[in-house]
Amino acid sequence: MHLIPQSWSHLHILVGVFPSFGLVIVLGFYIGGLLTDNNGIKRTCLALFGLVALLSVPTYFSGAGSMAVLSRNPSISKDMMSIHYGWGMAALLALVVTGIVAWVELWRAGRDGRASNVARYLVPGLAVVAVALMVVADGWEINHRELRSTVSIPDVSTSPVWPHVHMILNHVPTVGFVFALAFYIVALVTKNDGMTRGSLILFVICGIAGVPTYVTGTASMWALTQPPIPEISKAVINAHRNMALWSLFGLGFTGAAAWAELWRYRYFAHFSKLSLTLVLLFAVVTLGIMTETGHLGGQINHPEIRLAAEMLPTDANAGISSALETLMKNVVWFIPWQVVHFFGYCLILGSVLAVALRVLGFWKSVSFAAVHRLLILGFLGVLMNVFSGMLMMLADSYRYVVNDYTFAPKIAFITIGAVAVLYFSLSDRLWNLKAGEDAPVAAKCVAAGVLVAWTGVIVCGRMLAYL
Repeated sequence: MHLIPQSWSHLHILVGVFPSFGLVIVLGFYIGGLLTDNNGIKRTCLALFGLVALLSVPTYFSGAGSMAVLSRNPSISKDMMSIHYGWGMAALLALVVTGIVAWVELWRAGRDGRASNVARYLVPGLAVVAVALMVVADGWEINHRELRSTVSIPDVSTSPVWPHVHMILNHVPTVGFVFALAFYIVALVTKNDGMTRGSLILFVICGIAGVPTYVTGTASMWALTQPPIPEISKAVINAHRNMALWSLFGLGFTGAAAWAELWRYRYFAHFSKLSLTLVLLFAVVTLGIMTETGHLGGQINHPEIRLAAEMLPTDANAGISSALETLMKNVVWFIPWQVVHFFGYCLILGSVLAVALRVLGFWKSVSFAAVHRLLILGFLGVLMNVFSGMLMMLADSYRYVVNDYTFAPKIAFITIGAVAVLYFSLSDRLWNLKAGEDAPVAAKCVAAGVLVAWTGVIVCGRMLAYL
């Protein structure tokens, strides 16, 4: 079982990311609970603050044990480990204080039945301090020399930014998914609609984050192999990439099912048990796939977590990714998917344009609820483009990721545009906008940003052929 640690280093890799990314997610839910005055969300978050604080214990001991092992490796900087240890201790201390205050407030609120200023200001304030210290304590570069590499071969090496971004992004869908599933299960058990909506939103965000995570992972593959690093196996990278593709599909299906239910909720004001069950099923299966993906990814640059009896992959061309690469290099397969990709863009831009123009003040003769129906077409376009785009990228991934001028901005615009569109299905003020009424200024700003983002996607995608 990959979830059973085999060494201090293995345990540190498994638990070390949960306090930081988990704290950000719980903090986001907690602020949402405060704004909506949802006691269920607030109490759940206060309990989770304490549970995340408990992770400081295995994080500390596994970190100390890892330092003892890694200090014997001459290629690893002891100064970097010492700096990471110092800031890490400060971060864990802030995390423990946050957890204690949260649990005390949870106990006090249970007795008094009301929230205090401690819950409203002190708990989130301490959480922000803890997150900031964890960011400063960044220890990824200790055992990831490619993040510090200054070797660059013109027209061969990919940007050194890609691996660093991937190190940050790959924890968003994984850790975020674990907490989304935890909140989701609590929401289903307690029948808390507010928490259910929040969990579905997080599933959608994790699904969106899967796209830049997969893309930056592909770019990181080329960063580790162009030029090659002797200690890193291309076969292990390829095994991780194969599972990452399945993870992308799982994230896509889960996020799509979650968004569809959020869209449907607007019209019926209640959730469908069948849809919620489908989201839960997708989420559980996807989490299992991502667990294997994360384990294979850890083996790439962490030989200290490998077992002597464990058989590592040896064939750099085995699996679904290489098979799809070979298939998509054939024009007979590439062109149809390219047509699907272009048609998907038409659906996205057309539906987003109609909704955004209504928010900006055009077509005021209809209500927002009427144009909101068009978003389902954009949703279908996004699904078409995510899957067709990944297949097209596999045809010549190196050419795409080495292009820093158009491909990187395109992926960034896709992420920003997709997350921003969520606002259209979440805003109560927009939903209640009747014919002839003007949208709030904040909504107009979001609409303008959505148009800029998706226009940027179209322009950057078109320029890929020329730059």
